[in-house]
Amino acid sequence: MRPTVSFKTIGCRLNQAETATLATRFTVAGYEVIPFGAPSDVAVIHGCAITGKAEHSSLYAARQARRIRADSLVILAGCPAETLGEALRGDSTVDLAVGQGGKFSLPELLHQLHPARFPAPPPATGPSPTPQFDTQRALIKVQDGCDFRCAYCIVPTARGLPHSRPLAEIHDEVARVTDAGFREVILTGANLGRYEDGSRRLADLIRDIETIPGIGRIRLSSLEITTAEQAVIDLMATSRKLCHFLHIPLQSGDDGILASMGRRYNTASYRKVIEYAVGRIPTLGLGTDIIVGFPGEDDASFANTVKLVRELPFSNLHVFPYSRRSGTRADTMPGQIPEAVKKERLHTLVEIGEAKRRLFAERFIGKTVSILVERVDSKGVGHGWTGEYVEGRVTSPGLQPRQIVPLAVTQATAGIVQ
Repeated sequence: MRPTVSFKTIGCRLNQAETATLATRFTVAGYEVIPFGAPSDVAVIHGCAITGKAEHSSLYAARQARRIRADSLVILAGCPAETLGEALRGDSTVDLAVGQGGKFSLPELLHQLHPARFPAPPPATGPSPTPQFDTQRALIKVQDGCDFRCAYCIVPTARGLPHSRPLAEIHDEVARVTDAGFREVILTGANLGRYEDGSRRLADLIRDIETIPGIGRIRLSSLEITTAEQAVIDLMATSRKLCHFLHIPLQSGDDGILASMGRRYNTASYRKVIEYAVGRIPTLGLGTDIIVGFPGEDDASFANTVKLVRELPFSNLHVFPYSRRSGTRADTMPGQIPEAVKKERLHTLVEIGEAKRRLFAERFIGKTVSILVERVDSKGVGHGWTGEYVEGRVTSPGLQPRQIVPLAVTQATAGIVQ
């Protein structure tokens, strides 16, 4: 009987992409991948450490795995293994903590540690196997690491300096997932705009992927301003396959707070990029991240953020209360904001974001959009997302997940086009 392994992924799309690769490596090594929550021989918590709360969630998942099966080998992998370090010693919940450098060799490591219990992976031959995704869109890791060192961020400590995968290697992986039936790929990285392979940058990578037969849509995860935004915008304006959606973190609409955060732009330069993008692509979907309650954010600073968010054409807001994170500069800054104030400011921006999301969806009434079907319900209705990242419902005979189908929009209710 094959040993079983389950995975719990906490955090970003980059983590999700890496979990797919981990699952594939365990399968090749002779394991059966089962859902997290079922008793398994090995439980891998692929955790997150971007905030103290995320780190706590990772440890909670490890405790959950231990309760499910007492003799399961519980592994904490990824960022929390890097940031917690010595704090994990003596914690009986976690049997093994493996950081970024070792997590992709877990099957080999388990065999070395427990040769009678876990199989030896076969020698690597031929092309790499296709990652095992549990979504209808394939997440492709193209880059890792960051050296921006924003005051609130632990990523440089957890993931190291920027480094990228070779373009040819990415091309081969995208070709394999396309052959496996995926029609949309999402390019992801810790700092996606820092992708480089020799003289080739992110826009060159996108152009290369566009040539792969069968690829329907290419979507980008978060893109930091001051990296590759203009080249990507110019390409997006003419591309038939690059989704018309950009997620560009703002974090604050106040110049003083941006400077305190260590961000590499001010509100004027951010506004200039957004106006340029919307000028090139009028129906551009635009997402952003905003942190409320950063140390020193007084009422006037927050009012500046509200004003900028109202003025810019965002269609999707991700709003987070600032969470203190040991090991970052912001953790020891004066002017920490009370939780009640953070909660109130969060509520204000969430309401604005919901209104903007609904208004953006209404812009597509009378237009035809494309929907990537992610699931088909019992009534035969396909549920998915447009290229502009608007949720949609479509009815058509014989719908199947992963299909990209046209939708003539006649209504938009609560931000969902139909």
